[in-house]
Amino acid sequence: MMLKLCFLLLLCPFFGVYGQDKNISVVAVPGSAGQQGIAIGQQVPDVLIRNVSGFNGAGQNLAVLPLSAFRGKLLILDFWATWCSPCVAMIPKMEALQEEFRGRVQFLPVAYQSFEVVDAFYRKLALQRLGPGKVFSLPVVTEDTTLVGLFPHHTLPHYVWIGADGVVKAITDREAVSAENIKALLNAGSLELKVKKDEKMVYDASKPLFFEASDFNDGIFRSQLSGYVVNIGRGIYKDVDVQSAGPVRRITGRNLTIPELFRIAYKKEKKETVLEDGLVEEFDPKNLASADFLDWLKQGRGYCYELMINQQSSARTYALMQDELKGFFSDYRIGLEKRKVQALALVRTSSKDKLRTSGGQPSVYVDGFGCKLTSCFLFVFIERLQVPLQANPLPIIDQTGYTGMVDLELTANMRSIEQINKALARYDLCFVEKPAEIEMLVIRKR
Repeated sequence: MMLKLCFLLLLCPFFGVYGQDKNISVVAVPGSAGQQGIAIGQQVPDVLIRNVSGFNGAGQNLAVLPLSAFRGKLLILDFWATWCSPCVAMIPKMEALQEEFRGRVQFLPVAYQSFEVVDAFYRKLALQRLGPGKVFSLPVVTEDTTLVGLFPHHTLPHYVWIGADGVVKAITDREAVSAENIKALLNAGSLELKVKKDEKMVYDASKPLFFEASDFNDGIFRSQLSGYVVNIGRGIYKDVDVQSAGPVRRITGRNLTIPELFRIAYKKEKKETVLEDGLVEEFDPKNLASADFLDWLKQGRGYCYELMINQQSSARTYALMQDELKGFFSDYRIGLEKRKVQALALVRTSSKDKLRTSGGQPSVYVDGFGCKLTSCFLFVFIERLQVPLQANPLPIIDQTGYTGMVDLELTANMRSIEQINKALARYDLCFVEKPAEIEMLVIRKR
């Protein structure tokens, strides 16, 4: 039996970072701010904020506070979510900045998720990052519907800078949140920062982009390639690798670069891609903020692709996609080549079988604190590690030779190879750095 999984990958505006885009329900604010929310230079009304925990030593007790409780300081609202990796990465940085500007700045994380979800996440994160008995110091707003109504947005993280006078000074992405910018704003009272402007998401990623499945009828396959499409975000959907009772399968890529499209077609990760003939500079811009990256994509560098195919022909999906993309992007030579590279290989440390599944419905769960796989193949484990280990530059491969289904449960910081290896020891498994000859996706100029 094949594991039943649908892949709905949401990409943030940077290469290789997943999980940032998400639709957020927003409430229109009556008055002059209108549907766009409160703009830079406008006064923020003294609204009541519910479900505030950890404010002024209140611990986990939930309080209702007026926004004026934070007056007299620079207030930076951090709209975030537990599933958003870039958001989570900012927590230690905000804690450090809060301490550096103690008494002058107040960071206030704001989540739409419930207190129970956020509190459980914070406890695990504090144990992992700070150690037993320690907690993060910033107050947190949960189940928010008020502040998101004042400041509508569609991607996370999202930062709103409110001055000590209650006037909005800036609305930015995470790159702008720095000690230098905070110091400049505190000293001058104003600061010119690039405004984070989200596209309004009007697309349901679970549905086809260009076609309707009901119109497919007895067709074998249908495909379409377009340039950048506004208001649909960036992302990948594919269900061609899974068992399904449905008659039609599809792959949809939204506003992706050329290498990203070919990585889907060849089932390769960014770490398994080689760009030659100066294409790194062409396809992989450095030091671009999220808004600048979207502008860069819109300049003829972003593409949408969708392929729908009937169930009987789904095994040919990737070959069709490869041929179509190579036919259109004919200025490039694309293919797989074996290269000897340094890799992160999963190996067995003994011949004892501590992996064999005891049966049950196939399932998989992975987050930053661990994973649990039931009746899965090891390739599923390798695939799911790509996101938490995206900062590791080495390709991740399976060299165990184990072909059966496994049960695997780990409690570890899934961004740390050392912690993962400690947890894997009970299964006589280990990741090691070693040279390996693997197939790399090579893209050259023709």
